[in-house]
Amino acid sequence: MSAAIAMEPVVAIAEGLHALRQQAAALRPLVDRHVTAERVARYLVALAETPAPSTAASAMRAPVLRDLLDADGALSDGRLVLEPNFGNTASTVLTAGAASGDKGLWYFAHLDTISYLVQPHDGHRHPLVPFCYHLTADGRRAARAYRFDLSSGRYAVAAEGWLESEAGAPFFAPVDAALRLRAGDRVVPVTRCLPGRDGLWTGHFDNAGGAAALAVAAPVIAEAGVDALLAFPDEEEGPHGTGSQVMGRGGSRIVSRLAPPDLAIVADMQQAGGEADARAGPSNSTRIGQGAVLSEFSSLARGAVTPPPLYALARHLCGLLPELGVGIQESNNAYTSRSDDVSVLLKTPNILLLGFPGFDRHFDRGEPRAALSDIVDLSKALVYAALLRPPLALLAGAGR
Repeated sequence: MSAAIAMEPVVAIAEGLHALRQQAAALRPLVDRHVTAERVARYLVALAETPAPSTAASAMRAPVLRDLLDADGALSDGRLVLEPNFGNTASTVLTAGAASGDKGLWYFAHLDTISYLVQPHDGHRHPLVPFCYHLTADGRRAARAYRFDLSSGRYAVAAEGWLESEAGAPFFAPVDAALRLRAGDRVVPVTRCLPGRDGLWTGHFDNAGGAAALAVAAPVIAEAGVDALLAFPDEEEGPHGTGSQVMGRGGSRIVSRLAPPDLAIVADMQQAGGEADARAGPSNSTRIGQGAVLSEFSSLARGAVTPPPLYALARHLCGLLPELGVGIQESNNAYTSRSDDVSVLLKTPNILLLGFPGFDRHFDRGEPRAALSDIVDLSKALVYAALLRPPLALLAGAGR
């Protein structure tokens, strides 16, 4: 093999990285014009204050998502299409670009929140079955029970009350002690979504933050001419279990209908390290208020593990993002939670894990908290990450 032939892939990659920088700079005016703190806050509040128990989230949040996008005119020109029940999977999907054909780029941000199934009243309250990872420490959190009303075809409030956790076991105690829940009801913790005195926001951010970031990014992705599928699965949380496939089942139903993509990007809330008042800690280097988070693998490799070439390319993009006004930080690999990557990895290894840091995402020690600026940065990073697909193809070709 001649030196000239051997150098061809190297030259192509260098040219691809140069093009990446130019394309990102050209895209910045569009990104900055649309992805604003005001818009992200509007989407975040609307989604976070709409309860979203798993398997009911699309019915309850998809109309909110449509209203938000309609208000921005994002669905008016046909470049972005919303399907609230994609392929009869009960999950919501946005498609950008061509109306038909396989998409080489996927985004995932689950639409559901932690929720609980109801067991018979024990004489004092209802024991609950976690339809999630129950991380709530001993104590009481505000909660609400929802019931599907057959006559109206909608979910309605069945009871207000509290989620009580004792020795790791969850219970629901209604405000009306005489009230009884029944099979089919769903219990969710609730809290207002609003800014606090310390600059952090409180709200049910897991995964309203990721969904808001992706929904705000969606019209920019479509206007930039990117052909992509943006999925909002209805069942990411799932039951507690050691195996990956007990969770992310909504995503699995989506990917089962799709051909493998070139690149998939999964967005979710990630627990920041250390105590909340310290803003950081030795167990996890991610800091609230310092931007979106890039992680190499999830759940100590039980979830996705980003291949080294793709991770190197993502780190290169992260080096460019501060020049574009986007905060980004890299996880120190201490721990990143699994999400819809456990479904997507069945189709492709080329998965990027992008998220935003926060505290108490499952109401662990109190109300969840996060920085609005980090969610804004995540939304912008999701747009720029679309530019990784062409240079990723160059890397794949160079490896042959």
